Amino acid sequence: MRDVIIETDVQYKLLDLKESLIDKQGEKKGLASFKEIMDAIDNLTVFDYGVQISTEYGIDCPDNWFLLRLKYNIFVFSKNTSQITILKMYSNKEDYFYKLFGIPMRSQESKDYWGE
Repeated sequence: MRDVIIETDVQYKLLDLKESLIDKQGEKKGLASFKEIMDAIDNLTVFDYGVQISTEYGIDCPDNWFLLRLKYNIFVFSKNTSQITILKMYSNKEDYFYKLFGIPMRSQESKDYWGE
């Protein structure tokens, strides 16, 4: 079983997410939704899931970097035999590939249309 380490900036984002879920869904439902996300992160210690970025997308990055999509969030994590490290957390609305690798996932036409 591996240990889970969550980078400090991800910890802050998780706290914000928890508060946001409680505000939007009410305390009981919001905490249940947040628990689902945290349980899925904890399950990384036992189960091998997630998408290997270098293989799936052909991007030059460390081979031990993976993507995990949970609810409306995307987590970038690294793993080895002894630990899982949650490196980054993004909303699914963010252009996370651009933020990570400088590769835009949206066309200029789309940006022009939406006025971004």
